[in-house]
Amino acid sequence: MSDKTYILVNGKKQELKGEALQNFEAFRNEQAELNKRIEAEQQAKANAKQSAMNKLKALGLTDNEIEGLMG
Repeated sequence: MSDKTYILVNGKKQELKGEALQNFEAFRNEQAELNKRIEAEQQAKANAKQSAMNKLKALGLTDNEIEGLMG
């Protein structure tokens, strides 16, 4: 497998080298970290919502009542 990185410029395949390759790798790593943070935040929100729903159910509210409260 090739360790080379290519991009298309005006429909032509070009290998990234030197500073351009370093910048591309840094950008790709930043995007991967951003995606991980976004996924973690979304999971935390989903967990908090589920926890709230479980607590409301424990208080005796129905699913319809909970949905009415949470929208």
